[in-house]
Amino acid sequence: MAVFSMKKARAIFLGTIIITSTMMNSVSAFGINETNNKIEYKSISIYDGDKKIPFKTNESDYRKVLDAAGIKLSSYDKFWSSSGNVEDGSVLVIERAIPVKINYKGSVRVIYTTQQTVQGAVNDAGYDWHKVMPVEDGLSRVRSGMEIHVIPYEVKIVEKTEEIPVSYVKWYDSTLNSDEQVVVQEGRTGIRNTRVEEFISDGKVIKTEVLKSKVIDEGEKGIAKTGNQNGTVGWVKVMSATAYHPMDGDGRGITATGTRAGHGVVAVDPSVIPLGSKVYVPGYGEAVAEDTGGAIIGDRIDLCMDTYYDCYAFGRKNIEVFVQY
Repeated sequence: MAVFSMKKARAIFLGTIIITSTMMNSVSAFGINETNNKIEYKSISIYDGDKKIPFKTNESDYRKVLDAAGIKLSSYDKFWSSSGNVEDGSVLVIERAIPVKINYKGSVRVIYTTQQTVQGAVNDAGYDWHKVMPVEDGLSRVRSGMEIHVIPYEVKIVEKTEEIPVSYVKWYDSTLNSDEQVVVQEGRTGIRNTRVEEFISDGKVIKTEVLKSKVIDEGEKGIAKTGNQNGTVGWVKVMSATAYHPMDGDGRGITATGTRAGHGVVAVDPSVIPLGSKVYVPGYGEAVAEDTGGAIIGDRIDLCMDTYYDCYAFGRKNIEVFVQY
């Protein structure tokens, strides 16, 4: 009898432990702190349009959170969250649907969409974007009540050979009006091969997109003078020009800056054209101001030639000198 009573007491004791443990687990499952028997609330942020709503909840399902917060959703509204279940610090974003008119071949219907762009609204309306496109910019923001015109289209790939227009290197000429431009040296157009995607609707090209472009010939830039200083690379001035041979002077053929004299070197007055400046002289070409001379004062320039014959042939003349900034 004593042994039986001991077994019975042990069974009763173990049963009590199991029941107590089950109750504690049940309490924990309902978000109740086991140590102080208090419900644990999680702080979350709800964004509804421009409104931010701080909210505390012990729910784990976001739909129940919306009900508890008194936030109603229409059948078209949507929401998304930062986590699968409600956690402390979670973010819940509500997207409200707006009415949009879709006009397809003159037939208008109203849809409700949460999309942010025109193309997104068209997709929401069930149109295949491979076959139908909006007339309005597809990336523009959709507005409540706006009417979007949708048209069928087809795509055609076209290879084109295009001329690249001549661009001009512009030099500032203070003697010209600000709206004047005078071409000093003509350039040459270039050639570009382009693969273009054409969007065609009702037999008309309504949009083009360049898929690939390759320059075959860059062409040549022209030179122009302008009275507008914006976008210019330097200035131009009429100067009195003469020519000299590298062996002139002391006969060493060394410039004032220590370089060897030759074609492409010019002598200048450093107060007018700083030494080291790059210049362009029509009929002579590009040069660098690396030399000076006793007679080269003010608006004068001396061009170094390879032969005495070239010096005599050049003589003295007024020419336009283009000086880079």
